[in-house]
Amino acid sequence: MKKEFKKYIPWIVLLVIILSLSLWYVLSKRVTQEQVDQYNRKIEEAQQYTEARRYSVAMDKYYEAVDIIPKKVKAYEGLIDILILKNRIDDAVEVVEKSAKPLNNQDRSVLYEKVGNGFMQIGKYQEAYDMYDTGLVLGVKNMSLELALGKVFLKLGHIDQAKDQFQKGDYEGDEKAESVLLLSYIYALEDHTRAKKTLETVDPSESMIAYYDELESVLDSLDEDSKFNATKLSRVYINNGYPYLAIKLLEPIKEDISEYLEGIYFLGRAYFEFGNYEKAIEVLDGALTLGGMETDILWTKGRACMLINDLDNVERSYDSAIGYAGSNLNEDLVNEYIDILLSNKQGLKASELIKNLLQLLPDEPFLNILAVKIYNSLSENVKADFYLNKLSTLTLTDSQKKEYLRWRMESMIEGEESIDNYLVELEKLDKFNPYYQYFLAKSQIKEGENELAIKSLEKAIEYDLSYQVTQEASKLLSSLR
Repeated sequence: MKKEFKKYIPWIVLLVIILSLSLWYVLSKRVTQEQVDQYNRKIEEAQQYTEARRYSVAMDKYYEAVDIIPKKVKAYEGLIDILILKNRIDDAVEVVEKSAKPLNNQDRSVLYEKVGNGFMQIGKYQEAYDMYDTGLVLGVKNMSLELALGKVFLKLGHIDQAKDQFQKGDYEGDEKAESVLLLSYIYALEDHTRAKKTLETVDPSESMIAYYDELESVLDSLDEDSKFNATKLSRVYINNGYPYLAIKLLEPIKEDISEYLEGIYFLGRAYFEFGNYEKAIEVLDGALTLGGMETDILWTKGRACMLINDLDNVERSYDSAIGYAGSNLNEDLVNEYIDILLSNKQGLKASELIKNLLQLLPDEPFLNILAVKIYNSLSENVKADFYLNKLSTLTLTDSQKKEYLRWRMESMIEGEESIDNYLVELEKLDKFNPYYQYFLAKSQIKEGENELAIKSLEKAIEYDLSYQVTQEASKLLSSLR
């Protein structure tokens, strides 16, 4: 009997070892309440730092949370939100593909959707599709991601695939309302009655009702005039970010609408929004021969020419667009053109343009701000100061006041005069303004307070989401370290 028992001893020992190792593994992977509490504290701290726009510290806190519990998704979501906010979307992709591997597939699909949405925001639709598709390949049910995939199909011009996505039956709430709306957009290409009936299947929430009302109103206004109908629907498609639907609607009747100004303009604009710039220019040139809407047509043409690097036609188009506008100037149009001129080292042309516009509208604040910007770039300080003084007498919006204070401090910072009062005023308007921290740092450097200046410059870089001051702040920071 003993001999028999001895025969099994090695197997019993092996079994004990395996069971012990299994128990150790389970216990080592178990998340304790203490770890959960630590994780939640790190998340809360990270969120507080994010609200204070101290993004680097917030990211450190999120990474600390990941180290505590690698299998919870909240910290990864926070990291990706910050990276997208800071225009570091490639780093966000890396977080999903490398750092987030411990997560289950459901949580990873949520992160792929977040990054895809980031690509959508900047118009990189193919990259957005890649993220959405990868998230769904994980084999999970994520209806928000299914809807996002349908929307990017529509952006890319894949209408049948988009329709398949929107026809899925498991959407709920606003996702259901949006899928029905987008399905109605597609049905309206060929069957207005079906589009209306589809809209009626959902009672939209407050966040969606304006879109429903817009489409319903247009559908109700349609009559036997196919050119009129197509033009009204195309406006809805373009304004809501789906230019391919407008192309699908207008392109087949291009010859029929060749004398119909609005129809031709919207076709040209749809080509532009879809990224077919050569076709956009061709169609917009045809629209110009019809007379009317010149400012809108030429502005769109100028943008298209810019994107194919046809700088001669860029200038001609913008000059003409502004000329046709007369005293009804669009601020975005003028700002856009001035930025193009300055970025192409054409400060003198910019100064000539702003001088002519100010003769027409001498008390227009945004033109005076542009004058300061232009003459500052040309180092014509006397002229810049003249327009700064003019701005101090005008009624400005808060946004314009911030611009004025920025340029006022720019003009004074190298001199002996204190900028403290202007700093106080800018901080009251916007305590997270990167120029506030930047000029505070320069003022601190003049006072010999380099350590304080370093902290201010770090904040300026943190707060600068549009990279207005980051380059100069980084140079100055390097010189102090």
